Amino acid sequence: MVTLRLPDGSAKEAPAGITSKQIAEGIGKRLAQAAIAAKVDGEIVDLERELPKDGEHTFQILTEKDADALDVLRHSCAHVMARAVMRLYPGTQLAFAPGGDFGFYYDIDSPTPIREEDFPKIEAEMKKIVDKAEPFERFEKVTPEARGLCADLKQTLKVEHTDDDLKQYPSLSFYRQGELIDLCRGPHIPHAGKIGA
Repeated sequence: MVTLRLPDGSAKEAPAGITSKQIAEGIGKRLAQAAIAAKVDGEIVDLERELPKDGEHTFQILTEKDADALDVLRHSCAHVMARAVMRLYPGTQLAFAPGGDFGFYYDIDSPTPIREEDFPKIEAEMKKIVDKAEPFERFEKVTPEARGLCADLKQTLKVEHTDDDLKQYPSLSFYRQGELIDLCRGPHIPHAGKIGA
């Protein structure tokens, strides 16, 4: 069993292997529908991530009312944008997608120059992705396999990243959202439909 210390100071007991999504559903339907991510011991995680197996941990479900949820939402928007760009401009290379107070962006290298007049076309493709509301699915691979997957995806910038900064880690995480598979530490919203705009 795990003990979760909630923001109001109360404690909730939960079985090992439970996810934040299941906790939200147990608290109430409205909270489960509004949930974007969770914060466990100060770390923001996906709703589908299993909680620690035992001990006492601080726990909070994040909704759009929470400032920390905005960063998760913006990072997910960057992935949706990257997916739209890759559909419209085959051969696009993805680098990094940091979020921040400024909004979101994705460093890319496209064989086709992208100009400001292309933005409405990219936004329209993003809207199609948001409307389908496909989930963000996290999975991990040991680092050599992660490098191989990046190579299979023909994402040379990601291969370089695994060869340099990331080779120190035993495993790396990826997110799948529709046809996009991206090396990413996350976290992400449950599905693209949560973006809403």
